Amino acid sequence: MILNVYEAAKSGDFDSLEAIIFGNGEDIFHQTTPKKNNILHVAAQYKQVNFIRRILQCSSGPSLLWQGNCRGDTPLHLAAKAGSKEAVRVFISLAKSLHWVIENGQVDACKGLLRKPNSDKDTVLHYALRGGHRGVVKLLIEEDPQLCNITNAADESPLYLAVHRGLPLITELILGLSPLSFSHKGPKGMTALHATYFRSKNNWQKIMTKRPELIREPDDIGWTPLHYYTSNGCVNDVKAVLQYDTLAAYDIDKEGQSALHIAAFRGHVNVIDELLRSRPDACDIMNTKGQTALHAAVIGGRVNVVKYTLGMPNLEDLINEQDTNGNTALHLAALHKQYNIIYTLARDKRVDRLATNKDHLTAVDIFEAHKEVGYRAAKVRHVLRFSHGSPFRQGRVIEDVKKRLDKQFAEGQRAVSVTAENNTANRENDDSSKRTTIEIQLLVAVLIATVAFTATFTMPGGYNNDGPNQGLATLAGRAAFQAFVISNSIAFSFSTLALFLLFHTAMGGGPSVQYKFTINTAAECIAIAICGMVMAFVCGTYVVLTRTIGVGIFPLVLSGCLVTVYWIGSILHPDTEVWWLSRSFKTYVRNLLFDYGIL
Repeated sequence: MILNVYEAAKSGDFDSLEAIIFGNGEDIFHQTTPKKNNILHVAAQYKQVNFIRRILQCSSGPSLLWQGNCRGDTPLHLAAKAGSKEAVRVFISLAKSLHWVIENGQVDACKGLLRKPNSDKDTVLHYALRGGHRGVVKLLIEEDPQLCNITNAADESPLYLAVHRGLPLITELILGLSPLSFSHKGPKGMTALHATYFRSKNNWQKIMTKRPELIREPDDIGWTPLHYYTSNGCVNDVKAVLQYDTLAAYDIDKEGQSALHIAAFRGHVNVIDELLRSRPDACDIMNTKGQTALHAAVIGGRVNVVKYTLGMPNLEDLINEQDTNGNTALHLAALHKQYNIIYTLARDKRVDRLATNKDHLTAVDIFEAHKEVGYRAAKVRHVLRFSHGSPFRQGRVIEDVKKRLDKQFAEGQRAVSVTAENNTANRENDDSSKRTTIEIQLLVAVLIATVAFTATFTMPGGYNNDGPNQGLATLAGRAAFQAFVISNSIAFSFSTLALFLLFHTAMGGGPSVQYKFTINTAAECIAIAICGMVMAFVCGTYVVLTRTIGVGIFPLVLSGCLVTVYWIGSILHPDTEVWWLSRSFKTYVRNLLFDYGIL
């Protein structure tokens, strides 16, 4: 398209265009831009209504009205997209005065133009809706209500677009039509009612009143609007939907998940309560894996839903319900390592802790396979004690007895060679682990010895510079100072002893038993040295802050609390060994604390 023609259409200067037509004729009407827009497209795009009127009065003008650009958009598409109500009215008026003959039949040219789709199957109404041009939308619907029944290539109906874009007035306008005059479809199987969840809830109750069947219409994954409302915990919306149709509580998706499953998985107890109040037997719904809402709550890690289920007498049947693999809620809790749920279920006497799945495993058998360590794992083993299945015990017997016998009597010389190879590999791994342990302990021992040695020659309060006590510590007569000296001496002595032990082990090696004894002894020495260093710090701080008693005592209280907590924790920890404390006593105390909920 030549520049003068384009500028004339853009600015609406028809007089300039007439001069060009006088010199070149109406052939210029067939010129297009790189997007294949003709002169009428450009004028519509820039809302040049008078220019459009005069173009359409030319002999070649009306034929331009049906021409599409590279996307199949007619000038009417661009006028609707720009929101020019007057331009749209001009195009409609011209189309009404024409007759359009197709396949030997006379068709309403106006409706043909209005319903003409582009390459994406968008009509002019789709464009007007995307722009939110209410005046244009109203004009188009008044001219042809059937436009509301046309969906584009993305399966978007005008009603869906109006709801999705939060246009309540336009939504109400479409809903005012006859139910047969508009479609409710949206992409991916969704409907206009689904769109109210994602965008705006304006008019959503009017949609349910006008199209009640949408309440139970699923999308491509099988979710109805009720599934979406329950997933977000919208209890008021759930209540409103159920007031229209309580049967929606029974609807399941392609995996068999009902709204109750979704609410349990997301932990919305208030929604669960509303669903069960409306349809009490909805708790019996199982998904394709045979799982109930309680299974879903366990998979989602929702302790509150589990407690709610245990507290409802009418849900008691769910407690030991098994899925298609034979797993109860307790099995799944162990499988997914949901510690708090395991504690909650195992302490309820109605829960069958000895129930086995189709692999003949109990919940504790499944949990043991994770090889978890720490307090939480110890607590699980405590609450699930004495509930191992027979196959688990059989496996222990085979592992501890039968394999040893087989190795000793059946494998012969081959077993010896294999054992030798394994021993070589194990020895290399052990040596690497030993070196790492020794290096860490050496580093800690050296640091403590260095700090203690330095503190010896930088006494708190300094030294006397004159008199008979010249060179002696100024605060030597105070009890706190003497405690400082003793604590510092303990730190230095025990860290030095640890250094000797570790040096001897690193240089001489020795049998495995001797190595273990030396390492453990060195570790105990380092622990005592650390305590001595902490006490030295506390006493040294206190002796120079005697007059400010509060500040002086604070390091003592803080360090005492930290050290006490550390020692209690290390003593009770299930994965640590304390040589002076029996394992059975540790276990007894720890389990007592578990039972009273302290740990």
